[in-house]
Amino acid sequence: MINLKLTTREGEPNTKDMVIISKGMLSYHASQGHPRKWKIFSILLKDQSNKLFGCVIVSFLWNGMEIKTIWVDESLRQQGWGRKLMEAAEKEAIKRKCTIAYTNTFSWQAPDFYTKLGYKLYGRLDNFPEGNSLSYYRKDLV
Repeated sequence: MINLKLTTREGEPNTKDMVIISKGMLSYHASQGHPRKWKIFSILLKDQSNKLFGCVIVSFLWNGMEIKTIWVDESLRQQGWGRKLMEAAEKEAIKRKCTIAYTNTFSWQAPDFYTKLGYKLYGRLDNFPEGNSLSYYRKDLV
């Protein structure tokens, strides 16, 4: 029998261990018929002097688009820029043959925003963090 032990560390595993973990996970996904290839994609909202005022960052995996981050500077909120960023990301997702978009948001962030864009609630962690909730949303893109 192999002599194994549990070890701990703050933060992520070191680079060597991450390579082994990634290869193992990717190999398993491929063995199940789902080779894992993902891409990160960003759309930035900038002015003529290249100052950043907003962005949406997504990842594409298989037939899905995960919204990782969406942010619009407070000075431009409630003017439709968030919607424009999301529409551009969804258009790119459809171009890449994605059929679903998904994300999560805290109760103090943007649940109403996603609902207005046609996203449907499919799960929620109540009292996380205490007194709030984390909600999970999805939208069919076809």
